Amino acid sequence: MSTTMVRTIHLSLSAVAVAAVLAGCQLGSYPVLERWPPPQGEWQVVSHKSTGVSAMSPVTAAKHVGGTVLFGSAGVVSGNDKCSLPTYVVTTIHAEPYLYRQYGVRTADLGIYPYQSVRVTEVFCDGKKWPALGGHVVWVEPDRGYAIRDGIWFELRRAGTPER
Repeated sequence: MSTTMVRTIHLSLSAVAVAAVLAGCQLGSYPVLERWPPPQGEWQVVSHKSTGVSAMSPVTAAKHVGGTVLFGSAGVVSGNDKCSLPTYVVTTIHAEPYLYRQYGVRTADLGIYPYQSVRVTEVFCDGKKWPALGGHVVWVEPDRGYAIRDGIWFELRRAGTPER
């Protein structure tokens, strides 16, 4: 076997090993990043977008813009929906495979970088997933996230945070 063939095989095996490691890093969730504060406080709905089929009309979705979601240890409030004893489940995961697997959405549809990590918060009330707006949020930055409800993505910003 020539030196060139050995190098080619070695480079090919190295490429496969690197791809396998990167693919493994893209699959599961991992512990929450400490630098991001928990979703406590008041969050304002600043916009909405549909990325496909939804059960909510654009007119109904527009009515949520300007509303707020209040997260706290003593309760969660979103419009008329309230949960007095919430349990938060928080994971950090890679955006592209998660959004595509769960919702058939590409990161570009939400203006998120494909290889970016996101934090996902799910709210449970009385042991069940809380179905209200804010019950499932994909946080792309400490002060910005997307809540999904009925197939519509609602952008949340910490109250008082300017839009970019």
